[in-house]
Amino acid sequence: MFRLIITAIIQSAFLAVAQYFMKVGMERVVDYSMSWAFYRSFLNWQLGLAAFLYIVGMIIYMFMLKSYSLSVVYPLTSISYIFTILLAMFLLGESVPVVRWVGVLFVMLGVGLIAR
Repeated sequence: MFRLIITAIIQSAFLAVAQYFMKVGMERVVDYSMSWAFYRSFLNWQLGLAAFLYIVGMIIYMFMLKSYSLSVVYPLTSISYIFTILLAMFLLGESVPVVRWVGVLFVMLGVGLIAR
C-alpha cells in the first residue's frame, strides 16, 4: 500500500502542475474570434507542457489501475486537489479562504481512510 500512496502522490503532482500550466497557457489565448490568431494562440509552450504532463499522469494512473482496485486508486487521485491549491496560492497569488482549507482537510482525511 505504501508504494501505491507514493505513486498516487507522484501522479497527483503531475496533474497539479499540468493544471497550473493549463491556467498560465490559457491566459495567453486571445479572446474568441473566427480568426487564425485565435487558433494559433493555443499553440503556446505552456499548453503543450500541460498536455504532456497530463499524458504522463494518465500513464501513471493506468499503471496504478493495473495493480490496484479502482475503488482505491481513484479516490487517491484527489491528492491533486491539495497540490493544486498550494500551486494556486504560491505561484498564482490566489487567496484561499478558510472554508476551502476545511475542504482540503476533509479530502486529506478521506484519503487517509481509503489508504488504511
